[in-house]
Amino acid sequence: MILPDFKYHAPESLNEAVEWLAVNHFKGVGILAGGTDLLVMMRGRAIPFGHMPTKHSYDSNIWKAKPALRYTPNWVMSITRIPGLKEIKVENNQLRIGPLVTHNQLEQSPLIQQHAQGLAESAAILGSPLCRNRGTYGGNLCNARPASDTTIPTLALGGKLKLLSVRGERIVDHVDFVTAPGKTIIEPDEILVEIYFDLPENPRFSSYIKLGNRKALDIAVVGVAAAVEMNGSEIIRNSSIALASVAPKPIRIDKASQAINGKELNSETAQVAARIARDEIKPIDDQRGSAQYRYRMVEELVERALMNCLDRKCSREVTV
Repeated sequence: MILPDFKYHAPESLNEAVEWLAVNHFKGVGILAGGTDLLVMMRGRAIPFGHMPTKHSYDSNIWKAKPALRYTPNWVMSITRIPGLKEIKVENNQLRIGPLVTHNQLEQSPLIQQHAQGLAESAAILGSPLCRNRGTYGGNLCNARPASDTTIPTLALGGKLKLLSVRGERIVDHVDFVTAPGKTIIEPDEILVEIYFDLPENPRFSSYIKLGNRKALDIAVVGVAAAVEMNGSEIIRNSSIALASVAPKPIRIDKASQAINGKELNSETAQVAARIARDEIKPIDDQRGSAQYRYRMVEELVERALMNCLDRKCSREVTV
């Protein structure tokens, strides 16, 4: 199927982009970054985005809304010519990532591997090699799917998103960014221009585990990310756990983190957090797995993700 007719605009600066959007956003504009999702949506999909529940484990209208098979914007605005949106850097004690950074860049960047191991892991298993070469971090976040791979470690690591319009900048905590499957709080005249993470005083270790029905090119049945801040001991100074495919949007399990903060990270502590996470989710039965299976796998994978963080701390101490 060929693409539908559309008009094209490619600004060469952020000012030009937001000024153009301010005037034209009401006409129906699709933002083109990598295009791995936008162009597919414009051609038409055989299977809708998001979950397609066959049975609801709880009553929620948010699960029942089925996205359209096709998205046909009148305009496509490419942001690929705008300089400065492909950088990864540490500045002012923050890890700062441009929205046009590809998943391959996330996987291979020494800065990401040092400060956000879970994010590098998620990028390494997202889609196919072609998708990872072309698809962008910002695009994956803005697609806001419940099973989005890079969304989960971004949530666990406390990511913040910088949105820009002619009205100015606003900073949004990623925990507030996604509102429903495929929906975010970004306004039609705004552009995501940066994702950043505050770097903690103590070393932080993170992990991402994706459970799929096959090893590649699959959507997560369950996705788990954990981030744990520790100093020289195994005492947890701060922690965060985030989950995919168990609710209408990616979620962070703050009760589990609060239960283990201040305690030693070991298998018993990890099991406590895992049980709390299991009790906090609201999964559904769908074509990829049952709700009961997801309950069991969340408990298993949260424990594994936390222990991966401990293993990484021990490995760093050995290499140092």
